[in-house]
Amino acid sequence: DRPPPQVPPPRHGGGGAQVQEEVDDIDPTVCQFCLRQDPTFTPETVDVHYWRECPMLIQCDFCQQVIEIATLLDHLSEECEAGPPARAQAQQMTPGLCPLCNAAVGNGEDEDWRDHLIRDGCPRNPRDASR
Repeated sequence: DRPPPQVPPPRHGGGGAQVQEEVDDIDPTVCQFCLRQDPTFTPETVDVHYWRECPMLIQCDFCQQVIEIATLLDHLSEECEAGPPARAQAQQMTPGLCPLCNAAVGNGEDEDWRDHLIRDGCPRNPRDASR
């Protein structure tokens, strides 16, 4: 069996009260990463979406944690429990480029990542809905 999904928290800039306010306003029927709206989403079904389907997320090849593609370089270089093999992979990646296909991702903002991974469709994203 697979380990239970570990879904990354959404990235937020800034701090304190605004972040708490945003957390309070999260619509449970909308994926916080790809912004897909599905009225059938419940906390359990949205977790399945994160774990298996969301085109903004990927399972780390080294530790199996589900993380944002936008943060894969940071994950491998700083957080991954696999250690040296993950760090070696991170050293082969370039900041500002998609870690899957090496395309430039604008300013690296959430919208830039959504454009690349969803609107344009990253050719190497295993979760690309158009495949």
